[in-house]
Amino acid sequence: MMSRLSKTIDRRRFLHGVGGSLLALPLLESNAANSGVTSPKRLTATGIFYGLMPHYFHPKKVGRGYEMTRLLEPLASHRDDFTVFSGLDHNLGGGHNSTKYFLSGIPVTEMKGFAEANISVDQKAAQFSGAATRYPSLVLGCDTGQEHTLSWTRNGNAIPMIEEAARLYGMLFRKENAHSLTRTEKEFKNKQSILDLVRDQSKSFERGLGVSDKEKLDQYYTSVRSLEERIEQSKRWLNREKPTTNYSLPAGIDELTLRDKTPFFYDLMVLALQTDSTRVISLSFTELGKEGGGIPGVSSGYHSLSHHGQVQSVMDELARVERFHTSQFSRFLDKLKEVKEPNGQSLLDNTMALFGSGMSNGNSHSLRDLPVVLAGGGFKHGEHKHYAKEGRTSLSLCNLYLSMLQNFGLEIDQFNNSTGTLTGLELT
Repeated sequence: MMSRLSKTIDRRRFLHGVGGSLLALPLLESNAANSGVTSPKRLTATGIFYGLMPHYFHPKKVGRGYEMTRLLEPLASHRDDFTVFSGLDHNLGGGHNSTKYFLSGIPVTEMKGFAEANISVDQKAAQFSGAATRYPSLVLGCDTGQEHTLSWTRNGNAIPMIEEAARLYGMLFRKENAHSLTRTEKEFKNKQSILDLVRDQSKSFERGLGVSDKEKLDQYYTSVRSLEERIEQSKRWLNREKPTTNYSLPAGIDELTLRDKTPFFYDLMVLALQTDSTRVISLSFTELGKEGGGIPGVSSGYHSLSHHGQVQSVMDELARVERFHTSQFSRFLDKLKEVKEPNGQSLLDNTMALFGSGMSNGNSHSLRDLPVVLAGGGFKHGEHKHYAKEGRTSLSLCNLYLSMLQNFGLEIDQFNNSTGTLTGLELT
């Protein structure tokens, strides 16, 4: 697809033109209030499934003035806009499967004893702000696969990802006609009828169940209630006009390589936040897809590269992949910074943008000392913050998430396995 596209339009000019149209998006009337209006907080989380090589990620010096590492160099222009963390993790066992819990810290097999199972930080935020926007959250995956979602509901269910940029664009901007509205309304009614039937049938055998079965049934009821809430949310926004944009996607967008379609995912994320279509977004990356993702100098599979065996040539190839991801995240921060809010702040000032992985070292499957960056959101940035172990236990990454959720507006004092807020992380 990319080779055919290149025959008719230069790739660099093509992407530059698309990026330019993003800046031309007019502010909505709802955003055109006087400068005294407080802009809402937003939260995004980007997760890289196979980790980020620790020796190329973590700076040696703590505090300000640290030297940018090989993987952080693409973020150099945003030095004062982000904080890089070390010494944080979830104290989980090893293996790729655990990276799915990057945003929650609690595997579904260990969720007993927690009030909301293994809910992820993005979904906790979405519970708080969801009713204010068309979509409580957007859960996205770019060349990922549904088994690698990062987002989990309050009862421990994985949330399916939106993996097609064209579908995401349609959700945000495609106008509904009378026929499609009628069809959608009918679908909502049918779903509600099915849920009513399911609830009635489950109640018929509820009596006489043991404690364990009653707990499972209660989790099932929670799932039903969550689905009902999503249906009601969708119904409330069904007849409201979607925002208008002059941003467009190329034909065959989802056939492009990872290198060429990733910018579009990030652009749509910016637009979704700017138009207040949602205030919470997660984005997951797992595979490279075809042609080594289109990343120059990369020809091997992502998983095989992560098991580099300390072979320098393989690590160099893997570093190209990981630098691609930090480069795209840096571009995302550029776009957030370019959007001005009615009160004079940038969209980045009001967006907590998390980037990292639930795995530190893919070669050894280590989940210790996770690679994490947090940008924007009104925090004081510009440092490398290191948190030392207490004995053999690392400080919980959920402490950072608790700080983020409090900044988002939640009045809570615990999130999953947190032990408190993250010390040293202050607001401006």
